[in-house]
Amino acid sequence: MKLRKYAYLAIFLLAVLFLVGESDLLARAGGAGDFSGGDGGGSGEGLGYLIYILIRIIIELPFPANIIVAGIVIAGFTILSRMTQKKIKAQTILNQLPTGEPVKRIKGYDGLMAGNPDFNEDAFKNNVRDAFVKIQKAWEARDLSGVRRFISDGVYQRFNTQFKMMELLQQKNTISDIDVKNVYIDRIDRDGLYDIIHTAIHASLTDSFTSELDPSLNTGGHEEFVEYWSFLKKRGKPRRDIYQTDDCPNCGSPLPQDMGDVSKCASCGTLTNSGEYDWVLAEITQADDYITANPKLAKTQGLNEKVKNLIQENDDFSVQLVEDKASNGYLQIITARALNDPSIMRRFVSDEAFAKIKMPDEGARVAYNRIYLNDVTLIGAAEEGNTNILSISVKSSFQRVKLENGRARKVDHAVISMTEVLLMSRDKNAAASKGSLYAHICPSCGAPIENSLDITCAYCGSVLNSTSGEWIITDIMSVEQYEDFLRERGAAFAYSVRPSLVDKLMDVRDFAFNNVMVVMAADGQFQEEERSFALELAAKWGYDSTKLDPFFQMAMSGRLVVRMPDDPGKRIKIYKLMEKAALADNTITPDEQALLDSIREQYGIDTGNA
Repeated sequence: MKLRKYAYLAIFLLAVLFLVGESDLLARAGGAGDFSGGDGGGSGEGLGYLIYILIRIIIELPFPANIIVAGIVIAGFTILSRMTQKKIKAQTILNQLPTGEPVKRIKGYDGLMAGNPDFNEDAFKNNVRDAFVKIQKAWEARDLSGVRRFISDGVYQRFNTQFKMMELLQQKNTISDIDVKNVYIDRIDRDGLYDIIHTAIHASLTDSFTSELDPSLNTGGHEEFVEYWSFLKKRGKPRRDIYQTDDCPNCGSPLPQDMGDVSKCASCGTLTNSGEYDWVLAEITQADDYITANPKLAKTQGLNEKVKNLIQENDDFSVQLVEDKASNGYLQIITARALNDPSIMRRFVSDEAFAKIKMPDEGARVAYNRIYLNDVTLIGAAEEGNTNILSISVKSSFQRVKLENGRARKVDHAVISMTEVLLMSRDKNAAASKGSLYAHICPSCGAPIENSLDITCAYCGSVLNSTSGEWIITDIMSVEQYEDFLRERGAAFAYSVRPSLVDKLMDVRDFAFNNVMVVMAADGQFQEEERSFALELAAKWGYDSTKLDPFFQMAMSGRLVVRMPDDPGKRIKIYKLMEKAALADNTITPDEQALLDSIREQYGIDTGNA
């Protein structure tokens, strides 16, 4: 009977020990750059409790009961620790990569129907399918006239920027065999007066990207993928179709064949892509970016409250819309630098920001083989005097190519990522805008604006880059510079989150595994030894190989991006593992070595002192 009592005591102590120690085990998952993925022995705090309990057992219980109870506790702790570590290993963001299957329940659907009683899910999905195919064809032809009416200004600028880069690099993209396998609604957000529907598109196509200037930039092949397309519409407004007709949704007049930078009816002046009439494409996100990005408005409580105040004080305020302006302006700044033409950006940047943004030296033109925005997120808000100031994190991915004497030379040997922060300012009592500077429309009078270094409207004489009627870019800085900025002006920016939290769902092993896949695919193929290495690494770190098939496909099609955490020590460990991965087939190819060298330089990785 005594032994049974001691056994019950052992089980009770073990339960207490596990409940106390498990939180520490979970909190440390992926921390400290430990690539064991949790295999390294568990929690220091939990181990401390174990030693304490064992000492008490040995001292306070009689022999041999103390030995029996201690043995039960040790065995139970070992089993529970392994169960916990297995649970931790399974909690990786990469195990959530979508395979094309729809979600079971959609949060916010009832609210969407209440605000949009004429919403028809089947008709909406058909329009998404139609938009997807039309936009692929428009991209191939480098002509957005047929789709301009239902894409936001920011999405338009993303395509337009890439078109200009393709001209510099003498590229063309041929797309065929388009097959939309599935469209489903993944999430619904409410943003000010607007609703946002995030749709997942499961599709396949054959994609051939070629350059007459440099054949090493050529890529292509058949791929199957999931992308997330986000559509925005003003709540409560009756839908007027802009997908299946070329007529103005307001007056019925035929829309211009080529609306260019402005999606505007020539007869009544209506902006068709404002969200007033129909669902407008406002964002395109790759699957790996979508599952790691913060949902809109998923901010700190203080920032949430500030956003609510902005919405109450400004009928036209929406997080999605201001982020759309940020992405638009950011890409126009990139274009201005690539073309060495500052007039492209002059109208929507402050005088101080314009002086800070340097143009390249003569003859040192840099184009971008691939450039897209992974995540554009509001991360801070402040009030200074009569001005609202927003901090917006812009994470971009790109591959730079230097152009000299009619030849191209890769600066980056893979698509890499970078985060910068924009400050955007507008007066608290801003006048109602009659247009957007980012779409070449004067906010004061609605007149068209050309690219120019003159910041005065030729029609009404207003100062274009004034914060009295538009969100103006007042600064652009690196993450490090923004951290310094916050330290100096933290009181004003009480409503703020760190830019690094944009990637908060990825832990160290996810960064490492992602980059290992990029380096092994650098030469355009996976050797059998490399694939085996990747599968062994996936098993060691707790990845579900059946759920990683989309990840392998993304690596082979060049859709993966080099990602690095902010911590320099973790960057070194990740880089060393990338070197090991490149050697998985006992040789580092020139392409792999060039990629490693490029990453070491871009991210300032010094392995000499590691």
